[in-house]
Amino acid sequence: MTDATANTSGFQDATELRRRHRAVVEDYMGRKGETRLTRYLLFTEDGSAGLYTGDTPEPIVSRGHEKLEAHGRWSLQIFPNWVWYNIEVSETQDPNRFWVECDGKGEIHYPDYPAGEYRNHFIHHFLMKDGKIVTQREFHNPYNQMRALGIDIPVIKRAGIPT
Repeated sequence: MTDATANTSGFQDATELRRRHRAVVEDYMGRKGETRLTRYLLFTEDGSAGLYTGDTPEPIVSRGHEKLEAHGRWSLQIFPNWVWYNIEVSETQDPNRFWVECDGKGEIHYPDYPAGEYRNHFIHHFLMKDGKIVTQREFHNPYNQMRALGIDIPVIKRAGIPT
């Protein structure tokens, strides 16, 4: 295992590429309303975005501009007033890799459930190339989404955890 403090020079290299990539990540996270419909243009032609949550065995991934554009339309319909806030963008030693931690809130309108107000905490991973997103992965607590949809959540009995 390498010492995490041994290579701090990684943040000093490729500063222009790092700046360009960070601007794209900030653009992605800052879009609201109709501007979300063109978010797919921030991706490479074969880029992908996915939900990596624990409610499905495999991630739900949209791949390529056509699917990403369709996902944008779907997302605007299901989450019409969605906003990310408390956004913290973290750079890594690799100028092509970024992590974002944030909160999100807005209405949720899944067809099989009553509309609700949805709030959650999110972590996003971005892999970049030449100023475009190659892969975007979103992680969140699926229970918070279920609560917003009125779905009962089973309780896990965790006796003995010191709190």
